[in-house]
Parts: sequence; structure tokens; C-alpha cells
Amino acid sequence: MAVERDFIKREIEKLVLVLTSLIDKMSRLKSGNTQNSMEEVNQTLKSAFDLKLEDFNEMDSQDFLKKIRNLHESHIEKLIELLYTMVQSAELTEVNRNYNKAMLSEKAVLLIDFLHANSTTFSVERMTIKNELQAYLEE
Repeated sequence: MAVERDFIKREIEKLVLVLTSLIDKMSRLKSGNTQNSMEEVNQTLKSAFDLKLEDFNEMDSQDFLKKIRNLHESHIEKLIELLYTMVQSAELTEVNRNYNKAMLSEKAVLLIDFLHANSTTFSVERMTIKNELQAYLEE
């Protein structure tokens, strides 16, 4: 039983590292390399979580929550960071052209609210991000 738990813990940690690398890639986007980077982020999300960047833009809130409901808390945390980074990078033409900043913000806030309701851990950083993202929703 302990071996199984260790394996699951390692797999969760691997996926956290995958998401961390995607966040890093997104934060280093420059206007010249956005298309390739966005495709790479999209492929990695698809293979690791069965999510596409378009899901953040196109899925309604209920379907989106159903899709992420079974993800580990740390993965949802990293998805919030990824969305937040995308919103901050939205001034880059490729990100702005393909992804609606308000929809990305809405999905990130939805994830934050989901974690707030379903987690025993309160995060000041999460609430700070939520406040910043809500400003994008009001634009």
C-alpha cells in the first residue's frame, strides 16, 4: 500500500513539474515565438490532462468544472497560475488573437472558487490573483 501511495505521489509531482514548465514557457513568451510555444503548451496540456487551451476559452463553466473536478489540488493550483500568466501575456498578439482575456480570467476565478470551496488550505496568493483577475472581468 505504501508503494502505491509513493507512486501516486511521484506521478502528482511529475505533473506539477510539467505545469510549472508550461507556466515558465508562457511567462517567457515574446511576440516572435508565441505560435510555437502556444502549440507546445497546448500539446502538453492535452497529453497530460486531456485539456486544450481552447477549453479555457470555449467551455461553459459547468462543463469546465466537470472536466477539472478530478484533478489533484496542486494541479488546479498550477492551472490557475498558467491562466494568470496567459492573461498577463495577453498583450502579445498571438495570445490576444486566439484567447479571450476575460474568458481566461473567468476560468481562473472559477478554479480559485472551486479550490476555496473544496480545499482545507487557504491561500493568500490565490486570493491576490483572484482580485487581479476580477479587474479583467470588469473591463
